[in-house]
Order: sequence, then C-alpha cells, then structure tokens
Amino acid sequence: MRKPDFWIGVIQKVARRCARLGRPASTAVVVLAALSALAAGLLGAAAAAGLGWAGAPALPSGTAAQQLGATVFPGQRVWGGGDAEPFTASGDGEQTVYGFADYWVKHTGETRDVLGYARGARDRLAAAGWDVHGDVTFSSEVASETPIGTATFWATRDDLVLSYTGVLWGNRAAWDSDGAASFQLSRSAPAWLPGLAVAGGLLAAVAGWLIAAWASRRTAGDTVRTGVVAGFGGMAVLLTVAVAVLGGLWSRQPDRPGDEVFWLGLRALTGVPGVMILGLGLVALAAVRLRAALPAMLVLAGVVAAAGWHPPAAAACSPSGPPADPAPADVAHSRVARVYIAQDSTDEQRNYAEAAISRVWGTTSLWFHHDPADEEYRYAYCGGGELIGDSGMRVPYFWEVGLSSPGAFGALVDEVASMPGVVAVRHGTER
Repeated sequence: MRKPDFWIGVIQKVARRCARLGRPASTAVVVLAALSALAAGLLGAAAAAGLGWAGAPALPSGTAAQQLGATVFPGQRVWGGGDAEPFTASGDGEQTVYGFADYWVKHTGETRDVLGYARGARDRLAAAGWDVHGDVTFSSEVASETPIGTATFWATRDDLVLSYTGVLWGNRAAWDSDGAASFQLSRSAPAWLPGLAVAGGLLAAVAGWLIAAWASRRTAGDTVRTGVVAGFGGMAVLLTVAVAVLGGLWSRQPDRPGDEVFWLGLRALTGVPGVMILGLGLVALAAVRLRAALPAMLVLAGVVAAAGWHPPAAAACSPSGPPADPAPADVAHSRVARVYIAQDSTDEQRNYAEAAISRVWGTTSLWFHHDPADEEYRYAYCGGGELIGDSGMRVPYFWEVGLSSPGAFGALVDEVASMPGVVAVRHGTER
C-alpha cells in the first residue's frame, strides 16, 4: 500500500508537467502528450527499422547455400535457394510475411518416409549448430481421396530461420507431383536492428512530446482550436497504435521467433497507413498554426506523389518472338515467370507443359494467355507498351507463372524448357 505522501508527490509532478504544457488546470493534456509521444515513437521506430531492414544481409548463396542444402538433403539434387526481399505478401495476399527462399528435393523412396526423413534432417541441423525448436510435428489425413502426410519443424541460427516441411500426397496421377521435402529460409531481425529502432523511437517520442507541449500552449484558451487539435491528433494516435498492434498480430505466423510480432507491427506502419497517420497529424498541426504545418505538408505531398509516380509508358513494339532474357539485377527478387509455347502446338503438348509447370514445387499459380488484346501481352512482350498492328497474332502464347520465391525459376526452366512446343522460359519483372 502506497503512503499518502507518495501520491501527493505524483500529483505535484503531474501538476508541474501540466504547467510546462501550458494547461495548469488540466491533467488530460499530460495524457494526450504522453500518447502523442507514444505514437510518434512508434512511427520513428518504424522509420528506423525500415532503414535497418534495407541494410540487412542477403540470404545465403553460392557455397553457403549449397552446404545448407547438403546438410538437410545429403546426396540429393536441391532446387530453389536465392535471395528475397525482407518482407513480402503471403500467398493469399492478406498478410505480410518475412521474405523467404524455398529449397526442396523431389521425392525419393527415402524422403517419402516424411516423418523419418524430417527427424533425420532435424538431427543433421542440430549437429551443424542450428537451434531446433521443439520436436518434429506430424499430421496425416488418411480418410480423404488424396491422403496427406505432413512433417514440420523449425530451427534458427544467427539471423536465419529455417522452416522445414515434408509433404506426401497419395493417389496422385503419374504426371502429378506427390509432394516434396522442403524448407523455407528467411531472415530474423539482425542483432543491431533493435538498437536502431529504439534510438529512432526515442528521438521521435521526444519530438512528439515537445510538439504536444507547443500545441498545448498555442491553443490554451481557444476551445475550437483545442477541439480540432485534440480530435485529429487523437485519431492519429489511435490509428498508430491500432495499426501497429493489429498489423503485428494479424500477420504473425506460427512456429516463428516471437519478436516478429513487433517488427511486423512496425512494418504495418509504413506505406498507406503511415501516410494517413501523418496526414491526420498535419491537420492537427495546421489547426495550431498553418505556417508551421505548411513545410511538412509540402514534404508529405511530395512523398505521396513519389509513391504514386509511374515511369513513362513503355514504347510500342512489334515483337516477332519471345522477349530477351531480362537483366539479372532486374529480376533478382521477382516471383513471376512466363512459359512461352508455340501457337501451332497441339492440345496434348499444352496439357503436358501445363502439368509440368504444376509439378514444380515452387510454383503457386499459372494463367494461360492466348488473346493479343489481353493486357498481359503488353507486359510479356513490350514491357507494358502497346503491340503494333497485328504483331500479337504471330507470337507464342504463354503462361504467367507465380513463384513461391525467386530461386524457384531454375527448377521451372529445368522442368519445362525442353518440352515439345515450349519455345522459351523467361523470368518476368513484377509490376
């Protein structure tokens, strides 16, 4: 039980803070100033974290990637790998997840024992210095038309997270895949990122408190301006906290490091939500003093314009065949590919090619395009420009293929490039 003298001291401190904020008779302004500092701190941490993620190291490549693949899948041909953006959209597009690279092997007699092979992979990773979290989880659905057995576990080492999944589908047609043994490799927050985010958050929180104090003094005695400032400022604060909390919880994935909720919440504050919050804050600031808000409004307008800016329309072209291979740097993180097939290919050849595309573990979707008036023709052949005349009538049809991660492209090429009727496989740029 606190003594009365303690609470008297607290009240005196609050009163002194209210006086510094320009409202000696109000304690609500202290609460609003504290909330403003909290919201500003979250936005500052989000901005600092965004800069930090931009400097995060790439996912393993070359020898390091090969060694990891050999540890999990010794003696087998490992597909996938490559790098990925720090964050990407989930498969259904509803959540934000950490960017990842898929690695997998096609099933053999050994890997079809999904539980036994997963346990072996877990033990090999542990021996290689990985921290394995929990035991292998196994689930099966034997009553369905397509029996499914799935074994999973996850492990971490340094700034990497490895999520293993072995899947076996039963009763599959001979031309279909019966699953794979696979893992996804993604980053976790680099060791220096929390310090950067905290520093950015503290600086922004101090700025938020000072701005709230200035606004309180400027609007003292003016009920209308006080109401406008409190209303728009309060909405900005509530939106900041709601977006951070809900964004982190909504995008959280099971069997992942616990701190990802925090980083996903900060990530949710970037982009459109962040612009909306800043807009509300600027309206509140303009209600205090328009001249003070004008420079920030101009900066925000420039940011919005830059975010919505699109490069000039690509030039019209008259293609005579599949496009050339794009520069590797332009497609390093792309999850789009196109498989071109000759117009005179038979229905059987197209069916075989489509089945082959679907067999690749790293493909997530495919759409067949054969109408030159289709907008996708413009992006497949002219980089977004118009096709001149009837040139689109003479070029190959194509499938637009979604890839789970950029490194799946090599497996797609290997599976379909030599099939009858297929004339090219190209990595595409994302729009």
